[in-house]
Amino acid sequence: GVSWGWGSPKKGFAEMIMPKPRGLEMRRYGLLACLLCLCLSRRAAFAAAKTRARPLVPPRTLRKAVADGPQGFLGLEVFEPAVNSYFESSPPLFQEMKDFMQDAPFTSHWAHAIGGTVLFAYAAYAIFLGWQIRQGNGNQVFPMSYEETAVKRHPAMMNIVLLFLAFEIPDGLTLLAANEQPLLHSAHASTAVLALGMMSVVAILGFGMGGSQTARTAHASAGAATVVALFLHTYFGLYLGWSL
Repeated sequence: GVSWGWGSPKKGFAEMIMPKPRGLEMRRYGLLACLLCLCLSRRAAFAAAKTRARPLVPPRTLRKAVADGPQGFLGLEVFEPAVNSYFESSPPLFQEMKDFMQDAPFTSHWAHAIGGTVLFAYAAYAIFLGWQIRQGNGNQVFPMSYEETAVKRHPAMMNIVLLFLAFEIPDGLTLLAANEQPLLHSAHASTAVLALGMMSVVAILGFGMGGSQTARTAHASAGAATVVALFLHTYFGLYLGWSL
C-alpha cells in the first residue's frame, strides 16, 4: 500500500485525528460513557421532580419499615449520627433527590436493587472465569472477554465489581435517607459491609497467592463464602424494599 515514508500504510484523515480505540481504551470509553449517561439521566429526573407535588407520608409510617425488619448485627448504627449530619449539610441536590424519591416510589424502592442486579450479573461472569481457571482453562479466551484470557480477565472484572460494590453502599444510604428511614440499622446494611470486607480479603488473597495451591484454594473458598453473603444481602434487601 501507499506509505508516508515511515513504512506504515496510508491512513484516512478521520483515523489520523481520532485513532480507533482498542482493548483497554474501548473499555474505558464505554465505562465513562455509561457513567456520564447515568449522571445526566439522574440529574434530569431530580430537576423534573421539583415541579411535582410531594406526597404527604407520615414519618412514623416511613420509619416503621426498618424498625420492624431484620436488624443489623455489626453495630453500624453508632455511625448514624455522622451519616445523618452529612446528609443534613449536603448541597441542594440532595433535597431534589429527596423530593423525587418520595414522589417516585418505584425508583426509591428498586433503583438500588436494579443497579445491584446488573452488578451481580457482571460478577457472575467473572466468577465463571475464575472457575474456569480452577479447571485449568486459564489460558482460554471466552466470549465477551475482549480477547483476553480467563487468567487476565477474571481479576480485572472482579476489581471492577469491588469498586462498584463500594459505591453501592452510599447509594443505598442515600435512598434510605431520602425516604426518611433509619440508617445502618438493618441486616441489609450489615451484610453489605460484611460482603465488602470479605470481597476485599478475596482480592488480597488473589493478588498474593502466586503459584501456591493452598492460597488458590483459600481464594476460591473465601470467594464462595462471599457469594453466600451477597445472597443474604440480596434477601434482606428485597425484604426491606417490599417493606418501604
